[in-house]
Amino acid sequence: MTQKKYLLGEILISLGVLTEEQLKIALNEQQELDFQGKEHKPVGQILLEHGFITPNDLIEAIKIQTKQKEPI
Repeated sequence: MTQKKYLLGEILISLGVLTEEQLKIALNEQQELDFQGKEHKPVGQILLEHGFITPNDLIEAIKIQTKQKEPI
């Protein structure tokens, strides 16, 4: 049985630090950059550039995503 891998945006929304609308903006920007043939940007980088999340928010979400989250 495989475990569902949660996407970074879903994790950030569940943590309450990102809205669905902010995620849509970032994903649309990422898709547009890819479409234009520009350098691919990770969604986390785009969210940071817009100021939607903090670096600590991103680190926390990545820890959860990669199951490196340590118990409190």
